[in-house]
Amino acid sequence: MDWAALKSKHAHAAYDADSRDLHVKFPGSPPVKHADIPPHVYQNLLETSDPHFYYNYYVAPSRVSPASRHQLSLSYALKLALLLAVSSLLMVTSLDQAPNGGFEESELRSN
Repeated sequence: MDWAALKSKHAHAAYDADSRDLHVKFPGSPPVKHADIPPHVYQNLLETSDPHFYYNYYVAPSRVSPASRHQLSLSYALKLALLLAVSSLLMVTSLDQAPNGGFEESELRSN
């Protein structure tokens, strides 16, 4: 994978066509990896007169964080489990509002 110079302020990019990974290096910052980038996006980045704008608009949203690419966050797993538990509880305890403002069991449950 070879680094190619972009048309602005010593920025560089490298593209791996097999994995579709794009690496971008701007002055003063470490290289950033982006996954699953189509080849035409890399070509457009090389040819544009404003690589910073093109990068921020078309490429930056696909940034790969180094540590969490393949890990499931524990907080998301807990939120999902809580959501499933609440949904199940609501389905099991279906209550209808009574005319006096209280709640009573639905007719389907009392049969």
